[in-house]
Order: sequence, then structure tokens, then C-alpha cells
Amino acid sequence: MGQLKKLAGQTAIYGVSSILGRIINYFLVVLHTSIFFKEELGATSLLFGYIALALIMITFGMETTFFRFATKNDSPKTYNVASTAVVLVSLLFAAAIYINAHAITNYIAVHHDFSLAPNVLYWIAAIIFIDGATAIPFAKLRIENRPIKFAAAKIAAILLNIFLQLLFLIVFPAIYNQEYLVGLKPVIDSIYNPSLGIEYIFLANLLSNSVLFVLLSKEFLQIRFSLNWQELKPMLFYAIPILITGIAGWVTSELDKVAVAQWSKGGLFDQGVYSQTFKLGAIMMLAIQAFRYAVEPFFFSQSKDKQAPALFAKTMHYYYLLALLIMLAICTNIDLIATLLLRNPEYRVALFLVPIIMFGKLLYGVYINLSIWYKLKDKTSYGILFTFIGAIITFIGNYFFLGTYGIISSAITIVVAYLIMSIASYYIGKKQYPIPYNFKPLFVYTIIILGVIYTSYHIKINNIWIDNLFNLSIPAVFALVIYTLEKKRIFKSIE
Repeated sequence: MGQLKKLAGQTAIYGVSSILGRIINYFLVVLHTSIFFKEELGATSLLFGYIALALIMITFGMETTFFRFATKNDSPKTYNVASTAVVLVSLLFAAAIYINAHAITNYIAVHHDFSLAPNVLYWIAAIIFIDGATAIPFAKLRIENRPIKFAAAKIAAILLNIFLQLLFLIVFPAIYNQEYLVGLKPVIDSIYNPSLGIEYIFLANLLSNSVLFVLLSKEFLQIRFSLNWQELKPMLFYAIPILITGIAGWVTSELDKVAVAQWSKGGLFDQGVYSQTFKLGAIMMLAIQAFRYAVEPFFFSQSKDKQAPALFAKTMHYYYLLALLIMLAICTNIDLIATLLLRNPEYRVALFLVPIIMFGKLLYGVYINLSIWYKLKDKTSYGILFTFIGAIITFIGNYFFLGTYGIISSAITIVVAYLIMSIASYYIGKKQYPIPYNFKPLFVYTIIILGVIYTSYHIKINNIWIDNLFNLSIPAVFALVIYTLEKKRIFKSIE
């Protein structure tokens, strides 16, 4: 079996947890936009943005470090030390949030005029601990090429999360208000608090994430907790630049989730609209996440092969084509998708941002491909340089332009940041680890696809059924055209 074929197969399996799981999660967008006000979802987006930053800090680059050291030295000590370090840091971080829960809720109340129950900070602390504690066991599944168990655990947690949110946000309130199953009302009265709203989103996340301890019990039982300094020291030296890179990367990828609430004139109202619109554009991230799960260990495992540079170039080429088709499919059908997912029309006022956001996330995938050289050459300091470039651009774009131009500045900043990062990584990388990328056909494909998306926005057919059928046919036609043009190269690659 060809290496690209193997990568495609593993990407598909990881995609079950990433793509299918998040597609299922998009049903929650329907639920949330039906029952919550914009400022409530704005507050939710704000808190999850900070949770994402916390996860970067508590794993401190140890996932990638584990990949690197486990491929160099297949020793249980690597797994034990990496797991111990991450669990310990996660516990300390969660404890700090727990102790300061009241101070944090007071800060949110004063600066964002939004009240949260202190319990939600306790739940967030526990969520952060669980996410950190399970990071290395999940990484172990990836490096051992066990994507099925990885996907099954992720999907089980996602399905449980959705089930619990339906209970907390739909079923329990209906019983409490005596709409049906009146006989259960005394039980519901004892466990349901009608004063809580978005807090139940976090409680559902906590309870569903807790099941991972059971599903990954075998991997946890294999840990022999140890902080052997001889093992940990070189891992820390490798990981710290990745941690710094991760924090700067958070600024690039997540700052807008916080910045809109802080710096836009609309505050949490704008944050609510932007966060839900962003979810439509971030559909691109579903494919990128699945690709990243599979490609990181793939790059490391193939790095010693003489044909690796050519293989990496082909990987980049086919990723880009697939990402373009995904962007075309979403953008040409955005009105239909938004009507289905964003149930309240007030959340649909910024759909023009979706193509911009999607192209920005496409370029993020390009950067993942173009930046592999510094990880393979153990020159992770370059990662700091590139992500700091992106972070500076993102900060400037949001801080200086959100107040004047609104949320479109956040979307455009995503494109500019990842484009500059990709260009910088490519030009420095081709001297350090030459890879024969061929960008000319990709540039042509990009111009054509963007032109088609722009044109489709100005073509409206009066009959809604014919209009939707026409829009659905556009990506199908282009998929066939690209397949026809690329099929010889595709089959040659997987032989």
C-alpha cells in the first residue's frame, strides 16, 4: 500500500471523530441559536476561547514532544514522563481556577456586564484538567496507529455531550414547566436549576469529558507516574519553544473569539453574531483537524525516507485541492446552510464573512504543511518566529480595526496572518529542508474557485428549489473537473 494511500485512510478514520463529531455538534448551533440571546452565546464563546488557551498552556507542547521522542526512543519512560508532567500541570492549573472562581466571575460581571454562576468556573476547571490529563493518552493512540479507538472515544464523548445538553436545555425545562411527563416533576425539581442557562453547556461538557477516563482506562493504567529529570530535561527543551509557539498560535487562531467582546463597539452582542458565523466558516477546520491528526505522526515516520520531500509536496497538493472544494461547497450553499443551522435570523447578518474565514483556515492548513521542516530538523525556534509574526498581525488587525470597521476586520486578519506565516515558512524552509512544491496550478485553481464563489453570490434564481439545486451542483461539477485533470497524478501517487 502506498504511503499516501495509508495517510488518506488514517485521515478518513480520524475524520470520523473530527468531522463527523463536529458535524453532529453543529446541531447544537441550531439548539443554541434557538434559545439563547446573542450576548449569552457571546459569553460562551469568550469562555471557550480562554479554555483553548488553558489547554495549550497545560499541555505545553508535550504532545508533539512525545511524538518526537517516542519515534527516537521507543521506551515506556517517554510515555510515563510526558503523562506525569502534563497531569501535574493540569491539576495545578485547574486548582488555580477553582480557588479564584469568584474573582473571575466578578471580573466578567464588571467588564462585560454579564453574570455567571460561580459553579461554572468550577466546572471549567474540571474540564481543563480532564482535557490535559487525556492529551498524552490520546497522543499514544495516534503514534501507535490506533485511529479507530481514538475516533470511538472522541465520538462517544461528543454524543454524550449532545444528549446531556438536550436534557438540560430542552427536556428538563419542559418537565419543570409541566409541559409533559408531569410525574417526573418532583425529581426534576431536585436536580434542575431554572436560573442556569449557558452554564449547562459547560456542565454537559464536563460530564461527557469525564467518560474519557473510562474509555482510555487501559492507556491510563499503563502510566507509571515519574518525573525522571534525565528523561524530562531534553523533552522540556524541545517542548518549551512549542509552548511559546502554541500561545502565539492561540493569539492567531483564537484571539478574535475574545477580541470582539473586548474591542468591538457591540461587545458580547457582536461576539455572539461573530462566533456563530465563525462556526460556519470554521467547517474548513473539520477537515484540517482530521488531516493534522494523521499527518503529524506521518511526517515524522517518513522523514528518513529519501523520497520524503516529494511525498510531502504531493501531500500538500492534494490537501489544498480538497480544501478548495470544501470551501466551494460551503460558500455556494451558505444561505441554505445558515437557514438550517442559525435558527434565529439575527445571527445571519454576517454571512459575507464565511468565504473570508474559510480561506483563512485553508491557509492555516497550508501553514501546517509548510512548517513541518522545522520540526523534522529540530529547529522549533523557527516555529516561534512564524507564530509570533501571525500573533502580531492578529493583534494589530483586531486591536486597531475592530472598533472602526467591525467584525470584518477579524475575518480579514485571519487571511493576512496565515498567508504571511506560510510565505515566511516556505522561503526559509526551502533553504533548510527543500521540498519541491508546485504552487502554480494551485494558484490557478484558487483564482477560479474564488471567482466562482463571488459570481454565485450574485446569481439568484426565483424558484428556491432550482436555486438550491443549482448551487449544490456547482461543487459537484468542479470536483469532477479537478478529478479529471488530476486523476493520472492521483493514481500514480498511491501505487
